Amino acid sequence: MKNLLENICVVLVEPKNAGNIGSVVRAMKNMGIGRLRLVNPVQYRDSEEQKKMGYRSQEIVAASEEYPTLSAALADISSVFLATARKGKWKKDFFSPRQAAGPIIEQASMGRTALVFGREDKGVTIDEAQLANAYIKIPAAVMYPSLNLSQAVMVIVYEVYQAFLGGSETARPPKIAERKVYERIIDNIWSLMKTMEVREPDQGLFHRSLKRALNRTQWTNADVAVFDRFCKQVRWYIGARCAPETKESTHESDRL
Repeated sequence: MKNLLENICVVLVEPKNAGNIGSVVRAMKNMGIGRLRLVNPVQYRDSEEQKKMGYRSQEIVAASEEYPTLSAALADISSVFLATARKGKWKKDFFSPRQAAGPIIEQASMGRTALVFGREDKGVTIDEAQLANAYIKIPAAVMYPSLNLSQAVMVIVYEVYQAFLGGSETARPPKIAERKVYERIIDNIWSLMKTMEVREPDQGLFHRSLKRALNRTQWTNADVAVFDRFCKQVRWYIGARCAPETKESTHESDRL
């Protein structure tokens, strides 16, 4: 069962305060989660403030990994849960931390799972939010809640740990594909649509909706292979249908 928690990692996007990072690793240590990834963080490894707030949790800091973008940090991740204060048109899809805890444990049993937390001042961008499979919003008694980064992490990892304690081992489901593998589906489908002259710009509304829809599904490597073959077959069919017309057109030109 311990390996299940090892499949969960906390991802901090551009944290600006070394003390916050220290508080985050201490919260993680208390709840049995030891994997930390950071996207363009402030200098923190040798920060005295970080060491003070992250007392007895420096092994997490020592093993932490840094990445230039959120996409790079999630490349080998199968399932992404994003903590956000944004409401937006998809607010009905938000989990509370307690509601999310069960699915997080379930996904961790199938592959690497990330809990993503945005910038202290402005969260994540729209494009970054599209990398998530599910969203978590921490309920609060005030209209405009403002939780410290480490507080938000603590609330969610606490619920995850409680769900972990209450769970039991089950038969292992099929392994979920890593994000860098199944994102190929999005690129493949979009490329195919452009081949068919779909008039929609990159990063347009439909393109974003396509990414969001596909992100809701957990893909295995076999699933990715099926869609790869499907797109390849459609491209072949389009080429085969167009080739005779081109040839016939050439013959008519020769007769003239």
